[in-house]
Amino acid sequence: MAISIKSLDDGQLANSKGTIYTVPADTQTIIKRITLVNTNTTTENVNLYFKADGGTSRRIVVQDVPIAATALVIMDDEITMEAADILEGDTTTGAKVDFVISGVEDA
Repeated sequence: MAISIKSLDDGQLANSKGTIYTVPADTQTIIKRITLVNTNTTTENVNLYFKADGGTSRRIVVQDVPIAATALVIMDDEITMEAADILEGDTTTGAKVDFVISGVEDA
């Protein structure tokens, strides 16, 4: 197995719950940091979820975390994940909250 420290994914949250990262096959992942930046001129409410392979989405932050206009939020609680587990997220207004997910993959 090879351990890689890397940027796992990046993009913009949608206004409905959607996948923002999926652990590749035959891989274990530790999410080290999720950075969220509100690029809107108004407050955005953000939700993040963990979903085990074949399981049910579970919140990993309180419901509707407010991020002020042009502000930054960093979530640095570690999340351990197995192959096919996913992270999901949503925000008030689609394409207004940028995200970067950093961590470690062991494949």
